[in-house]
Amino acid sequence: MNTVAVVFYSLEGHTRYLAEQFAERLGADLFQIHPKRKYPTKGFLKFYRAGRDASLKWKVALQPPVPVLESYGTVLLCTPVWAETTSAPMYSFLKQSDVASKKLFFVATCSGGPAKRCFERMRKAVKGASILGEERFVHPSEETKERDEAQIESICNIVNEHSKAL
Repeated sequence: MNTVAVVFYSLEGHTRYLAEQFAERLGADLFQIHPKRKYPTKGFLKFYRAGRDASLKWKVALQPPVPVLESYGTVLLCTPVWAETTSAPMYSFLKQSDVASKKLFFVATCSGGPAKRCFERMRKAVKGASILGEERFVHPSEETKERDEAQIESICNIVNEHSKAL
């Protein structure tokens, strides 16, 4: 059984790509969060609904099965940044999951803006958990693999170091 899990929400595929990279390199189990009501992937409604839900801290209903992490010691949480904060599906997952006893690493994907508020919200949602680190990636994909390689490798090294200590 793995001691490391990667949990992610992805709307456009950037966060999925990154989560898959981490799971493969770490030999971790991979879990995707799915909201019951899908978000639009383009146009005004995409930005309106996603931004509104994230800004207002709306808890969205998630499709089962929702990842259960009790057997994992270390968890990477990967989310897109929406309206400079945590995506509503990831925020909802954090609010309903018991991860206080876990070692966590936060990963945010964005189009180039800041991720400070995203990480602040995640830290508040998991009060008491041990945070190993936080990293922001700008539109990660196969095309940016070379650019992102050192950052991905650094995160994997940190997670491996801490997961062996469990």
